[in-house]
Formats: sequence, structure tokens, C-alpha cells
Amino acid sequence: MRINWLANGIFEAVRYPKIRMRVLTNLVKLINPPEAELAMMEERLHLKVLRKNEHFVRQGHISSEVALVERGTMRLYIETPDKEICKDFLFENSVACSYDGFFFGQASRVSIQALQETHLLVLTKDDFHYLYENCPGWQRFWNLLLVEQLMKTDSRETALLKDPPDVRFRNILEEHPLLFSRIPLQYIASYLGITRETLSRYRSRMLTD
Repeated sequence: MRINWLANGIFEAVRYPKIRMRVLTNLVKLINPPEAELAMMEERLHLKVLRKNEHFVRQGHISSEVALVERGTMRLYIETPDKEICKDFLFENSVACSYDGFFFGQASRVSIQALQETHLLVLTKDDFHYLYENCPGWQRFWNLLLVEQLMKTDSRETALLKDPPDVRFRNILEEHPLLFSRIPLQYIASYLGITRETLSRYRSRMLTD
């Protein structure tokens, strides 16, 4: 896939023959759907490219799309009167979705923002339900993604209650070794629930260990 940016800021996607996107390649490895089902998925998933700092979901708005991150990095955060609180980071193969908006038609409680140019494979609500009703492979894939997301959320909530900040810092580095090259320090500090100065001390200590 090649992205051509046009003069008016719109992009066009050029699909190279016999090259399948990362998300769909992983989907095939994971569940090996029949070719007919895979063709239906490819027909309905469409590419959306977000530039750095552009939002996929805005807090307070109703979102009618769900996306899989093909390439890039995003942050999921909550806006309060005093500050922004970083709730999660999304990398390749992650699900980008405001579940309350997409499934229940409610205003989103979070914002989802690209931290670098990010390529998404997007489904509208109608296309999502079509695939869920007509593609058993998509059902299996989506259910696996949801279980993984629930486990990740449970792990983070448990860590916030149980682990000291320095342990959470080391754990997130083990999980995402390229974290500091892709995400600004203030967002990492917010995610860990510490100040930026404390995060800098942890980094310095790690480099000298």
C-alpha cells in the first residue's frame, strides 16, 4: 500500500498487487478464514490515514466507526477540567474504538489521537454488523481481540492497585521496548500516574543499572 498526499490534504491509497496489509495477514495466521470470508472483510475494511495529532475519536462525540491499527501509534485519554489523563496506548494490531459510542450510541468518554502518522483499517457500524452476522471468521477474530483487550485492561488496573510506579515503569518497557521513541514523555508519565520528573529519574536509573 502506498499513500499519495494530494494538494488539498486528502490522500489516495494505492494497493500493490499480492500485498496484504499487516492486520489481515495476522488475521489469516490466527483464524485462517475461507477466501470468500476474507474477500468480504477486504471489501468492507477501508484505509484511513491520520496525520500526527489528528483525532479518530473525540470525547463527548458519538463515534460510528471502529478501527484496527495497521501502522502507527495512538493515545487514548480522558479530558478533565484540570488535565488530560492518558488511559492507554494503541500500537499495530490494536483496536481503536469508543465502545460506548459505537455499540450504544452514547457520547464517548475518551478521545483517541494519533501520535504520529497512523494508518487505520476502518469499519462503519453497518459493515461491522454485516461481517459479524455473515463471517464466522470475523466473529472469532473480533472475540479474540476483545478478550485480549479485557485482559490488558484488567492487568493495568491490577498493576495500578498493586505495583509501585517503578515496577509499572519496568513492566511497560518490557512490553513496549520502543516506547520512548514513539511516545512523548508527558504521556508516558500520565499513563503511569507519576510526574515527568519522576519518570526522568526512573529512566536515568535504568541507564546506569
